[in-house]
Amino acid sequence: MGDFLKEIRLFLFIYQWFVFLSVFLFSIKADQYHYQPFSVLIGLFLMYTLMFWYAFPRKSWLLLGIIDLTVALCIIALTGNWNSPFMLYAYTSLLWVGLVVRTRHFAVVSLLFLAAYILLPAALPQQQLLPTPMLNQLRFMLDVITWSGLAFLFAVMLKNSKKLYSSFYRLYIFRRRLALAENTADVCDLTEKLVMRVLGKQHVYLCLFQEMEADGDWRRQYFVQSLLDAGAESYQQPGTIRLTDFKAKEGMYFYLPLWFEQQSWGILLIQLETRRMLTRGQQLWLKLVAVIVFYHRKLMRRQYELARTLHQEMRKKLAQDMHDGLAQQLFFLSAQLFQIKQSLSPDITEWQAAKLEQMEQRIQWCHEEVRNTITHLRDIRHSSHIFDAIEQLLERMTIGAEILVDYTTRGRITEENLLVMDAIYRVVEEATSNVMKHAKASVLEVSVDASPVQIKVRVKDNGIGFLLDSIKQQRYGVLGMRERVTRVGGTLHILSKPNEGTEIVAIIPRKAVEMYG
Repeated sequence: MGDFLKEIRLFLFIYQWFVFLSVFLFSIKADQYHYQPFSVLIGLFLMYTLMFWYAFPRKSWLLLGIIDLTVALCIIALTGNWNSPFMLYAYTSLLWVGLVVRTRHFAVVSLLFLAAYILLPAALPQQQLLPTPMLNQLRFMLDVITWSGLAFLFAVMLKNSKKLYSSFYRLYIFRRRLALAENTADVCDLTEKLVMRVLGKQHVYLCLFQEMEADGDWRRQYFVQSLLDAGAESYQQPGTIRLTDFKAKEGMYFYLPLWFEQQSWGILLIQLETRRMLTRGQQLWLKLVAVIVFYHRKLMRRQYELARTLHQEMRKKLAQDMHDGLAQQLFFLSAQLFQIKQSLSPDITEWQAAKLEQMEQRIQWCHEEVRNTITHLRDIRHSSHIFDAIEQLLERMTIGAEILVDYTTRGRITEENLLVMDAIYRVVEEATSNVMKHAKASVLEVSVDASPVQIKVRVKDNGIGFLLDSIKQQRYGVLGMRERVTRVGGTLHILSKPNEGTEIVAIIPRKAVEMYG
């Protein structure tokens, strides 16, 4: 819209020049030539030219327009009043003022122009500087100029109408494609491509502060962190900001804060090749894009919350079924085995006694594993963040033990996919359980490092360690951790030496579920 208004102002400027030069060239041939008004208009046109190349405040435009109309009225009064060919110039000047100043200022100027037009001819003698044949030639030339200008103006309006239609049609296609987006990365990619195509910009970033899952684009994450460091969460009005990109180049960026329901959830960042701000029409179009994205994300969040609720209900039901079924059967089996041991004669062989003891240990081990699984399933982890959930887990598992726990986190995990969150939690739980049972360690180090590319979970102790060849890689604990990490596209590494402790590292790429699930 701003570009269209600039084209209209340019058209009016050129049209005024043609009208002025036509009247001026015909007037200098007349017997009575008034050079003073035309000299003033030449000066005004020079000022118009300067104002096209340099930014002037609206008050300057208003003052210049009033002077322009005053001089035009004098020439009209001297050249035939209503029949003066210079009326076209006055109408053009009035329209120019309407495009530049506010509506109330335009109304005042229009009323003053009408009053002056009615009163001025009474104070000045009516003259007709041009003879009738020359006046007819001038009017014909002005008609040609006017109709040519209107044709050009229609072509400009048609071009801008096509551009406007194209932008809203792309918005309609964007809305349909957005309905098929399943994650934040797809939403950001579609939005950025749309803005780049419509506005003709090369670098656009949709930076979201509250994500349901990491999008995996390190460039976008870089600008998210830069905006957070600059305090962009408090921005409420569009503006420009200077930022250093990932290539260490400083540039000017336009930002549109995304506020909905009294909450800042992101910023749309657009790199500017020049210092010129986006027009109001472009900003309004961007706000429409932001509204569509917001409501789509709101729908995605509702679906996410529904999936999490169903997942939690499934875990609760599975835990209850295991408690009422498998756990109870193992308890009864353990009780029956105890009764059998009590009823046996004292003269049983050592081999029989060892087998019975081994069976009892196996049953107890199975019962403990089932109870741990039930505890894990019932642990819904109401904490709003996985970092807090892991901290509570470590406190619960190491309470009463003589072991120093060093727990560190780095990066941001707002709300990752449920499978990824569960894999992180389960690796820490199983690795910590093995340390408490077997490692005889005095120090336990647990760290979760979340970068834009991957999530690294590390559990290390200073215990007795072991030879990697001496353990069975198919043990249920190790196998369970490896399966969970592999399911989300990650890898699990175990490092250990006798008397040097053990280190378990799980590396999970961001967007792993979408790529591998």
